[in-house]
Amino acid sequence: AMVALTGSLRPIVAPTPTDQLLPFEKALLQATASALPPAEAVLLAKQLDCINNIRRPFDWKRIEFQCKRWFQVRWPTALLFDRTDTFRIATIACQFGAKDALVDVWAEGGHVSALESSMGFSGLSISGPLNIVAVHPAA
Repeated sequence: AMVALTGSLRPIVAPTPTDQLLPFEKALLQATASALPPAEAVLLAKQLDCINNIRRPFDWKRIEFQCKRWFQVRWPTALLFDRTDTFRIATIACQFGAKDALVDVWAEGGHVSALESSMGFSGLSISGPLNIVAVHPAA
């Protein structure tokens, strides 16, 4: 009976850790640094080390990053950008396998806050390896 089942089994997707960046998320966030002035690129790198809570809604169209301390969102003030409004840091042109995608990287409150893609990262991330084509600073 077990043999008959194997054809219909879907590949099992491992549970996604909510406390750590997936490789594609880390690669996209690290690439974002090239859209920032050098001093802010340094801050961004330090912000990435602080991310310990990641919200991936069902469709993964917007993945949100938080730094939590004592169960509250608290980013170290020394690591924050001067600009505290919500703004797009960059748009990254990339490919996941053969699929082309545009990823917007957002900041709010002085720190990197989200990756956004209209295609949804859950589908993209299983399409193949990530290749970053270009990082476009937000106008």
